[in-house]
Amino acid sequence: MRHGHALSPVEAGVRTDADRPLSATGRDEVRKQAGRLVEKGLVPDLILSSPLTRAQQTAAELRRVFKDRPRLETYAPLANQMTGADLLGQLMKEGPRPGLVMLVGHMPQLGELAGTVLGAPLGFDTAGVALFELEAAGRGRLDFILSPADD
Repeated sequence: MRHGHALSPVEAGVRTDADRPLSATGRDEVRKQAGRLVEKGLVPDLILSSPLTRAQQTAAELRRVFKDRPRLETYAPLANQMTGADLLGQLMKEGPRPGLVMLVGHMPQLGELAGTVLGAPLGFDTAGVALFELEAAGRGRLDFILSPADD
């Protein structure tokens, strides 16, 4: 999942991109998407989140809708400082995690990750969600993609 809509540094009165918070619209987007996942029976067991403020706030909103069920871990490789291919390599090196794992991060990294796994680039709107199953050798298949604009 890409983080929800965030304020610009100027709008938020912060000095760095890393400190940008979610906007009210972003919080609404995230809650809507989380509700849609609940309706599909897709509550993750673990959320790995970028350490950037807007991603941490996205993960917190998700957990509220998921009734605090998923465990939340801050995962530095999701800070959008490495390519999607390198992120996949890091995840594969660490080995599988049990259950359904949700990543909360940023573009372009998440799009690159999806492109590496699926063999074709994938764009994410803010609060966009894609579910794909990872298979051997870092390849996988796309089950669905949801945008907050989808009805």
